[in-house]
Amino acid sequence: MLSSTDIEKKVKAFQTIEDIVSAMKAYAGISIRKTEELVLNIRAYEENLLCAIADLIAHYPNISLEEQQGKRILIAFGSSQGLCGPFNEKVADSISENISNNDTLFVIGRILKSSLESRHIAYYGFIDSIVSVSGIQQALRDVISQILNIYRKKEYYNIILIFTYIAEKRAEISVEQILPPDINRVRTSKPTKIPPLTYLEPEIIFNGVLEEFLYISLYRGFVESLRSENWYRMRSMEAASESLKRRITELGSLQKYVRQEEITEEMLEILGSGMFFKR
Repeated sequence: MLSSTDIEKKVKAFQTIEDIVSAMKAYAGISIRKTEELVLNIRAYEENLLCAIADLIAHYPNISLEEQQGKRILIAFGSSQGLCGPFNEKVADSISENISNNDTLFVIGRILKSSLESRHIAYYGFIDSIVSVSGIQQALRDVISQILNIYRKKEYYNIILIFTYIAEKRAEISVEQILPPDINRVRTSKPTKIPPLTYLEPEIIFNGVLEEFLYISLYRGFVESLRSENWYRMRSMEAASESLKRRITELGSLQKYVRQEEITEEMLEILGSGMFFKR
């Protein structure tokens, strides 16, 4: 049986772990708040870009966004850090359901990559995931440079994003086509009555808007994925914190019981030694 001293050491060890868990929970909470603000702004910007695309299609009939059949590029967002529950596994499940033999898969996140390898799902490229909002710009440059090299090949036409997002306090997987943009969303947007005044060719503007739409959609994928990862991590840390508190309470009760037993044994030893009896 453990001594009260050993139990006290265990309690201190659990308290140290609880402090680490609390710090991780606080950091996850900060990341969630930062990304919540960004997501709203990014979605509004995307809608403005779609309105610009609608204007160009309405005023210049030679420009179109008709669907074409071709190979797809799938970009999947996971994590490179652990302690986020089933976050990566659910993304891997969605990839398994949506990928076909002609698709090219690009993976973001070391743990997601390992999960796909265990399922024997091949992928074309890989980069580590981000750990904060400040890392998005560099990761975005790396992804776009590699994706555009594939996309410029004529047989590729569709780009699909697979990421996790938070809706109504639950996590959902999004499989979203970003290139070409959703035609229905474009057509339902009301174009301006007056054609845009510009010195550039409409095709140049159109290509520029499409590139910007790709950029901001990938940016949103990073932000949504980071938010969801920390949402999962927050839940895991809350469960771990509750478990540690229960364990510390149980050890505290056990320590009191063991200490009382030790005191009793010491008293019996003293009494048994006869040091209180006269000769």
